[in-house]
Amino acid sequence: MKHSLWILSTIFAVTAPAVAADTVSLKWSELAPQVEGRRLSVTTSDGVNAHARCLRIEGDNLVLESTSPAGQLLKLARQKVKWIHVDGKEGHNLKRLKKDTGSALHWLTGAIFTPQALVGLAGTPVVAAYFVAVVPFCAVGDLLVRGKPSLDIRIVN
Repeated sequence: MKHSLWILSTIFAVTAPAVAADTVSLKWSELAPQVEGRRLSVTTSDGVNAHARCLRIEGDNLVLESTSPAGQLLKLARQKVKWIHVDGKEGHNLKRLKKDTGSALHWLTGAIFTPQALVGLAGTPVVAAYFVAVVPFCAVGDLLVRGKPSLDIRIVN
């Protein structure tokens, strides 16, 4: 019992900082190192929400590259930017593993009762074994990633 409590508290201590976003107040001149090259959600004084990657800060403009439509450049004036949420960089290995092996297992188990039964019967245990073998490595990779944390930035003048 003592060991399981220790393990749970260690997992919480390692993962808790990655979940919470810090809130900071920055001057416009201090903004560039925190946002350039990262994915942002920007709220303007008009109430518009823009989701894009920050390319650079040009004087009094925030230059963003929109994801939809891809490659479209957006310039937001300094006066209009009210709030910025910077997405953190964290591991997504388990999420990708679940998505990839889950879709493969779904297709293989569905193939068992079709003319492709041999493929389904042979492939299902292989994909399941792969999943079981790789889960610990994905979990450790996700826990040990030390990227930049999520930030909520309020612009002060």
